[in-house]
Amino acid sequence: MTGDMHRRQYVRVEVSLPVEFSLEGEAAPHDGAVFDLGAGGMRLVASYDLPPRSNVNLKFRLPAADRGILARGRVVLSFFQRNEQKFHHGIAFTSLDPRDRTLIAEFVDHQEARRAN
Repeated sequence: MTGDMHRRQYVRVEVSLPVEFSLEGEAAPHDGAVFDLGAGGMRLVASYDLPPRSNVNLKFRLPAADRGILARGRVVLSFFQRNEQKFHHGIAFTSLDPRDRTLIAEFVDHQEARRAN
């Protein structure tokens, strides 16, 4: 595999946002945190492990947003961070309203611009 296959289509920025998530077909949601976020996906951190390639439903809110974002994603990477005693899951969005993708992209651009100054 070449390095190009591992590049993300969208930039991600570090964040710390609460997220509610559930495996597809699961009724009870779990709580976690968004560690980094981009228009194409996120890193989900939780005490709960997710099976590889599983589909998850996600609900979170960007700072100062007037509504929550609902997304569906697939687990593409997982590892256990021993010092935190938490699981880190790379999630690629598979279903996201185009308006929400735009909101996330604008949020990321704003965060990147703030870091550059």
